[in-house]
Amino acid sequence: MLTTLAASTLPVDQFRTDLIAVCGAYQVLPGANRSVMRGAVAHEARGGFEFAHVAKDAQCIRRDRSDIARDSAEHCFLIVQEEGRALMSQRDSVSMLRPGDMVLIDSTEPSEFTFFGSYSRQLSVHLPRAELQSRFGDALRGGLYMPRTDHTTLAIIAVLAKAFQTQHNPRQSSYLGEAMYGLLGSMLFASGQPSRLIDADVGHARLLERAVAYIDANHTDGELTIPRMALDLKVSSRQLQRAFATLDTTPTEYLLQKRLASACQALKQLRATNGKTLISTIAYSVGFNDLSYFNRIFRATFNCTPGQYTGDGPDLQWPRLTAR
Repeated sequence: MLTTLAASTLPVDQFRTDLIAVCGAYQVLPGANRSVMRGAVAHEARGGFEFAHVAKDAQCIRRDRSDIARDSAEHCFLIVQEEGRALMSQRDSVSMLRPGDMVLIDSTEPSEFTFFGSYSRQLSVHLPRAELQSRFGDALRGGLYMPRTDHTTLAIIAVLAKAFQTQHNPRQSSYLGEAMYGLLGSMLFASGQPSRLIDADVGHARLLERAVAYIDANHTDGELTIPRMALDLKVSSRQLQRAFATLDTTPTEYLLQKRLASACQALKQLRATNGKTLISTIAYSVGFNDLSYFNRIFRATFNCTPGQYTGDGPDLQWPRLTAR
């Protein structure tokens, strides 16, 4: 963890006001019709960077076109997941964030965060969008996911840790800023998926990278199983289990997360366009062969049905990440 932040019980409206003052116009969904919540929002400048600290036990925070129209500020937010889990979506990107993962969010595009567990905390680095646009042009894109296991992500964490040291001078801050822009550029212009290598056993790290890429590319195949993946990768199922254990997960859970993330994106698109696609069609298209299982695992994970996730039902309750 880079930082700590003391949270308190406060009215939801107060948290929303504090969030808008620091980050711009966002909607806060506390869940279960609550009027109070546990949370805090803080702002500070260190080492040439502008930071926002956001802690909350909210269910969801989103920014839509109406919020963007009310908010003239144009920033990109480099968000570090410090505590808890969050399902992030912007444009065509949906990512599950765990502590140490990062995502680059464009304030000029709608975005949504659904939070897992009883508490979530994020550190947001506010970067001028105009500066990023001038440096990176069309390569700049919101929703860029940077896993905590990627070496460039680790380097960005090191830059931020340096910024949080107590003493700086303008020249040092300038170099820290250039280091940040350089590292972001290396991610934006990287070909393919970001590296997911880790500092643990090299053999497990290389297998993990291959396995994650395999699931990313094939998770919508309803016939995909872990034994088949092991066969295709020419390893044993036990080796796959050990590789994913370095990320505190399993191949089955990661496959399920990818399918659920794809389902969420399809449901969001259905809601946005008032489409007529059947829930069953979405379930089958993202790799689920059993509709009743899809409905059961979706409800167990998000505490709502797929139909309610599209906006046809009540607010989401606390989601719980589960695996079959």
